[in-house]
Amino acid sequence: MATEPTGFSRTVPLSLFAGALLLLGLVLASLVFAAIAREDSDEALHAARLNNRTVLLLSLLQDAETSQRGYILTGTRAYFSDFQRAAALARLQFNSLRDDLQTVSIDEETIKRLETLVSLKLEEMKRSANMQAAGDHERAVAVVTTGEGRRLMLEIRQIIARIAAITDTVGFRKTRHLVDATWLLLATIAGGAILIVLLVAGVMHLVTVRSRQLEAARHALVEYNDTLESKIRQRTQYLERANRELQSYAYIVSHDLRAPLVNIMGFTSEFERAADVFKSFLQTVPPGSAGEIENAAREAVDIDIPEALGFIHSSMKRMDELISEILKLARAGSRQFHPQVIDLRELFEEIVATSKHGADETHATIEIAEDLPVVETDRLALQQVFGNLIDNALKYSFVGRAPYIKVSGKVVGEEAIIDVTDNGRGIAEQDLERIFELFRRSGQQDRPGDGVGLSHVRALVRRLGGDVTVRSVLGEGTTFTVAFATKLRPEGREGE
Repeated sequence: MATEPTGFSRTVPLSLFAGALLLLGLVLASLVFAAIAREDSDEALHAARLNNRTVLLLSLLQDAETSQRGYILTGTRAYFSDFQRAAALARLQFNSLRDDLQTVSIDEETIKRLETLVSLKLEEMKRSANMQAAGDHERAVAVVTTGEGRRLMLEIRQIIARIAAITDTVGFRKTRHLVDATWLLLATIAGGAILIVLLVAGVMHLVTVRSRQLEAARHALVEYNDTLESKIRQRTQYLERANRELQSYAYIVSHDLRAPLVNIMGFTSEFERAADVFKSFLQTVPPGSAGEIENAAREAVDIDIPEALGFIHSSMKRMDELISEILKLARAGSRQFHPQVIDLRELFEEIVATSKHGADETHATIEIAEDLPVVETDRLALQQVFGNLIDNALKYSFVGRAPYIKVSGKVVGEEAIIDVTDNGRGIAEQDLERIFELFRRSGQQDRPGDGVGLSHVRALVRRLGGDVTVRSVLGEGTTFTVAFATKLRPEGREGE
């Protein structure tokens, strides 16, 4: 019997400490798997987009060919204009594809052959169109009837089909990697959960044995068991409701990453409660009678364990924030867009009104051009895009210089092009594209943020049928250019 207090005093703190280390390991493992899943998801998305761009190249060539033949057959100048536009866009599209094709292991010989074929096809169509424009209809028809253009288009289609097969393979492989990473994460969590349950069960057994003589401790344990059952039911209902609300595979991944956090929080509460029970037990030891072991136990309960649990809580909070930001970005492809007519000047006035507090604090001046266009697109998406850009301009102002923000815009073809210019601290040239990457920030990290805002902005703008670019000079200021379709076509689910 003399050794029982010593064994009890050592076992409980060691078990709690081991559990804390296990929880920390689960958090770190979850972060690693989240990073792997994000990388595989990005690469799969890149392959899919590259496939779409090659298909667009083929479509532009077909449009050019259709317009060329329409011009030769009818002599209508509108066909000639359509041909020139499609041919120019096809050339630009190939130039934008050239470097990206190498990222999915398309060999240089294939790329060069495709470039040669595209050039020959465009030249053949241009030659016949020019003959028609010069009034030489018979020669123009003769160029078309040689069959050379058909042979070129047939080979172009074959090469693009091979590229599509390669990008499909890359996308499938990366998707499989993403699934494997998810299952590894679930397996890690399941194994860790079993070990935690065993640790908790052992500690609870020791605490229960030592507290049987204390009626108050038994009463607290009964109340806790009742509360625990209620909490389990509530969390079960929450998980079932969350499962029903999953809208895409990205949602499933984000939820599976957050689920271990819920379990970790629950088991952390188990350790906190066990520590409280043990602390209550130590308080029953009469003052002055505590030995070296009891003093060590008090120090573990009062200092060591709270410090370890505090670190776990902060790690869980950080991981939860990161998952929330990933989920926020994932929603960029899951919300239904609702196009409506929007006066952009009125929209910016609303955004500036909501930012008035921050603008007044920094003595900022925000100038909105009078001639901003009227568009038909999703209002909430534009509020999120331009609200983020205005907030960034206010947040990253140059020290000692009152912020000046200018909003201007125009319509070019079927696109609205809006510039948001500031006189802030600016962005280094090597960071101009990096700032749009997830969790990447540039410059001095003296402002709060997770590096998700601009990734979200770019995702929204691209779903609105455009893109966002940036130019900047360090110490002088930055201009974000947002281009998007003046009339959004309702095509089902769009990004938020």
